Amino acid sequence: MKRTVLVAAGALLVASASPGLAQTVMKREKKQEHRIQRGMQSGKITPKEANRLENQQETIEKEREQAWEDGKMTHRERQDIRHDQRRLSQDIHRKKQNEKRVQP
Repeated sequence: MKRTVLVAAGALLVASASPGLAQTVMKREKKQEHRIQRGMQSGKITPKEANRLENQQETIEKEREQAWEDGKMTHRERQDIRHDQRRLSQDIHRKKQNEKRVQP
């Protein structure tokens, strides 16, 4: 009886912790999508640059979905996704700061 309760409590703890980790990844994805859109609206990011950044974002989303296929995301998978997100964030920053602009 005690063992069943402990197993159930452990499963509940793991299940409740995993969605929180997924939320941080998804929040970052949304923020980066918003940054790309704002860059396009302001003319700091060209359509070609935006397309490349959005393709990068889609690749990260697919990677996240694959990580969750088995119902859990390992530490290594989370590290890989965060690394890719950091790289995308740096790319967005560089694209917004370069001299290429959309002419109105």
